[in-house]
Amino acid sequence: MASLETSNVYEITWENDIANRIEELYKAKKKSPLLVGVVGIPGSGKSTSVKLLSNILHKKQIGNLIMPMDGYHYPLATLKSFENADDAVYRRGAPDTFDANRLRKDLLEIQRGSLSVKIPDFDHAVGDPLEDAFTFVPSEHSIVICEGLYLLHEGDGWDINDLFDFSVYIKADVDICVDRLKIRNQCIPGYTKEEIFIRCEKVDRANAMKVLESQERADVTVDSVAC
Repeated sequence: MASLETSNVYEITWENDIANRIEELYKAKKKSPLLVGVVGIPGSGKSTSVKLLSNILHKKQIGNLIMPMDGYHYPLATLKSFENADDAVYRRGAPDTFDANRLRKDLLEIQRGSLSVKIPDFDHAVGDPLEDAFTFVPSEHSIVICEGLYLLHEGDGWDINDLFDFSVYIKADVDICVDRLKIRNQCIPGYTKEEIFIRCEKVDRANAMKVLESQERADVTVDSVAC
């Protein structure tokens, strides 16, 4: 795995350090695409960060594609078929509520430079994945930026951290992120405001602690742009 000499310094910036390092790795790699993993706890600003990174790379004339891990949520219909269906639905966002095998399969297809790979997104309006939301095309996308909670996670059926050429962990305060989620998650149907608060403490905080365990596996750590 690649690394920055300053990987323990949190003043690293997306534009001056990470984007430049990714550009160097991209130019040095003999075969595209370069796979970049961006990891952070719930509410840490992953989506905002990868959009910033993607824009910087586009300004450098480097074609790239954002690949959201959220698209690999199991659909609600699948969760409801689980043995402990109610628990699985309530814990949605935990490692075992994602289709990690499918994500690994798609990453491998991208890594091999397949002619096109369809990538799902997550439709928050309906609360389920949206199939074929994006398409990886090797002639257009020299870099694929995958962002999510468990890209560097070990256990629970996850085994994809070895596929990334470079990985970034977004450092953020758990309490601040959980408080942010208490506001953002009020759009989740079927819960009262008070129930959302409880769920954020029970589910999202637990998930955040799992994600924190993977920080040391990242090549570099950077401060959240959202905190």
